[in-house]
Amino acid sequence: MSDYEITRYLVLAGVPFCTLLPLVSGNAVSEHNTPTWVPIVFNGHVFTRADYDAYACQCDYILQRPRGHAALLYGGHIWHLAVITLPVEKALTSPTGIHQNEDGMFHAEDCYTGEEYFDDDLTNDEIVLVIGTYYSYSDSKTLDTHLLWFPTPFHYDSSPEDYGHWTPYCEFGYQNTNRGMTIPKTSRVWRGQLRGMSVMHKLRQKLENQALVFLQNMHSDLWQAQPNM
Repeated sequence: MSDYEITRYLVLAGVPFCTLLPLVSGNAVSEHNTPTWVPIVFNGHVFTRADYDAYACQCDYILQRPRGHAALLYGGHIWHLAVITLPVEKALTSPTGIHQNEDGMFHAEDCYTGEEYFDDDLTNDEIVLVIGTYYSYSDSKTLDTHLLWFPTPFHYDSSPEDYGHWTPYCEFGYQNTNRGMTIPKTSRVWRGQLRGMSVMHKLRQKLENQALVFLQNMHSDLWQAQPNM
């Protein structure tokens, strides 16, 4: 398979991955900060379709920016929000360059050669906006909680719903939100909703262990040569 075919398969399946380039090949770029104005609501606010449409416009604006293509490689809800907005080919876009703010970069080091690699990434502030965050106040000065249209990567990653790719169940939940059948939830509610049954955690761990054994058997030479960490 060609690089394009592999990338297309991973993107369409919603599998997280990176496209890395040597750090020495990157050029420093000027920072162009994404506006990070988080909408504010007060307790008792009744969310309507207009709220979701306004959020969708803000999300689209962030994803259309130069580093927005990094969302296609994220997996989970951030990936889904990107794949309905950006063409698959955007996943092959070269990194925009070396950023002074490392929050906007993914960085990795080859443990054998010491060579450094990088790729574009979304900043934490951009992720907050992409998943549709609101600051909910109980009065004009007191921040009561955060409300989110979609869960944070922290809550979704490694949850029973995170199978390493997008699933029909995830699609069902997304469509319910997109059609106005749900409202933003607090982080606590999202965490509880994604927690699932204990048997699902055990099943996920068993699948990961089996996958690790498979990779070790397929590439035993690499695993044996791995330096002690």
